[in-house]
Amino acid sequence: MTRPRAILVALLGILACAGGAWSQDGASFFRESVERMQKTSGEVGIQVVSLPSGQVMWEHHSGVPLVPASLVKILTSYAALKHFQPTYRFKTFVYATAAPRNGVVDGDVWIKSEGDIFFVTESVAALADKLKQAGVRVIRGGIYTDNSYFRPETEQVCLDERCDQSYNPVISATALDYNTLAFKVSPGARAGLPVRVEWSPPGDYVHLNNQAATGPRKSKNQPNLRSVGVTGDGRQRFHLAGKIPLNSRYAKEFRFHVREPASFFSRSVKKLIEAEGIEVAGSRSGKGTVPPNAVTLAVYESPPLSELLEGLNRYSNNFMAEMLLRSLGGYTGGSPGTADKGIAAVTGTLRELDVPEREVTLHSGSGLSRSCRVSPRVFCRVLASAFADPVISLAFLSSLAENGSQGTLRKRICTPDVQVRGKTGTLNDVVSFAGYVSGCGQGPVAVAVLLNQVQNRWEAREALDSFLERLPLNIESPR
Repeated sequence: MTRPRAILVALLGILACAGGAWSQDGASFFRESVERMQKTSGEVGIQVVSLPSGQVMWEHHSGVPLVPASLVKILTSYAALKHFQPTYRFKTFVYATAAPRNGVVDGDVWIKSEGDIFFVTESVAALADKLKQAGVRVIRGGIYTDNSYFRPETEQVCLDERCDQSYNPVISATALDYNTLAFKVSPGARAGLPVRVEWSPPGDYVHLNNQAATGPRKSKNQPNLRSVGVTGDGRQRFHLAGKIPLNSRYAKEFRFHVREPASFFSRSVKKLIEAEGIEVAGSRSGKGTVPPNAVTLAVYESPPLSELLEGLNRYSNNFMAEMLLRSLGGYTGGSPGTADKGIAAVTGTLRELDVPEREVTLHSGSGLSRSCRVSPRVFCRVLASAFADPVISLAFLSSLAENGSQGTLRKRICTPDVQVRGKTGTLNDVVSFAGYVSGCGQGPVAVAVLLNQVQNRWEAREALDSFLERLPLNIESPR
C-alpha cells in the first residue's frame, strides 16, 4: 500500500474494527430511512457510492438538483486543488517607487495580494520580517492598499439579502482577519467610570464613541455596540452604550464586518508593522493603485492551500470560500478575479467528470445562495474523483470535518465504530451532508444527502445522522 493510500485508510478508520456487513434487509433500511427523512423534508436526494470502484450502491432522486447550502464548498475546494495543486501558496506583495536607501523608503508603499484567503494578524508580523530582511527600517510615506486583483474591489455576499448577519462575508483581494473587527468590552476600575474597550486588529480604523459606563456589582444592563457609518477619511464609526457590572468576570465580545476594507487594511497594518520595529512616518492611508514603475520590496507567501482548506471546509468558513472562488477565477481566467470567472472554473472542472450540466447551477463559492442547485450524484462524482486522485486526495480528505472530533461534526455521530469525514450544510430549510463513511473493516463509501423544504431542522438532522450511523457498507447487498 502506498503511503498516501495508507494515510487515507488511517484517516477513514477503515481498519478500525472487524466484522459487520450489510444486513439482508438492506433495501428495507434504505426505504425506512428515506421515509423518515420525507417526514421532515419536502425534497430528499441521496446517493451512496462504493469506493474506489465508483459503483452506485443506493440512490433516491440522485439526479435531482437541490439547494446544497455549504456543500458548495466541496466543489470550490475540489476545483481549487485541481488547478492550484495542494502546495500552492498565495502571495502578498509590498511595493514602493524606489528601493530603500540606508534603511529608508522615501515615499509611500502599496500592498497588493492575489487573494490570500488566510492573511491574518500573525501574517503581518511575517511580512514585517520580510521588509526588515530587505533593509527597510523607516517608511517616510503612508501605506496604501491595492484591491484591484478582484472585481468588484469590495463586495459583500449576502444570503436572503440579510447582510447584517455575521455569516455574510465582506470580500476584498487584500484582506486582513477575514475583514472583521473583534471587540472586547470590560468594566473600568470602579463603578461610574467608562468601560474599557479593546479591538483586534489594532489601529485607528475604529472611531469609537464610548458612552458605556461601569455599573455597580450585579447591575443587569449590558453594553450595546453598534456600527453607525463611516467617517470622511475612511474610518468606521461605532457607538457603545449601556453598562457592564463592576464584578463581571468575562469581557463582553462583539464582532463586525468592516465597511471600508482598504482603509481597514492600511491602518491596521501600519499599527502592526510599527509594533515590529518599522517606523511609518506618513499619516495617509487607504485605497491606492500600485504605480506602473514600482519595485517589489517584499513578498509574503501563505501556508500551502492544503492547510488552508482545513479551516475552510472543517469549520465551513464562508469568507475563505468566497475569496478562494475569486482567486481561482483570477488564476484561470486572468486578473481581475471575479465570482463569474471562479464559477466558470468550477463548472469546467466538473464537466471533466461527465457531470450533467443540468445538475449544477452555481452562484457562489460558499453556498450562500438559494439559487445554487446541485444533485447528490454530482457530489458523489467529486468525492470519488478526489479519493482516487493521488495528488489531491490527502489534502481533500484531511480538510473535512470528523465525527465526534473536529469541525462541524465534532458533536455528531459519536458512535465509536463509525468513521465519518465530510462537509455539512445548513440553512433554515436545508440540511445536507457530503463525505465519506467507513467502519468495522468496511467501506469507505461516498455519501451525499440533500434535504430541502425542511420543516424541522433538528428532526431532519437526526434522521440524516441516523442514516450515516447505521449505513450498511457492503457492496454485495441489493439496492
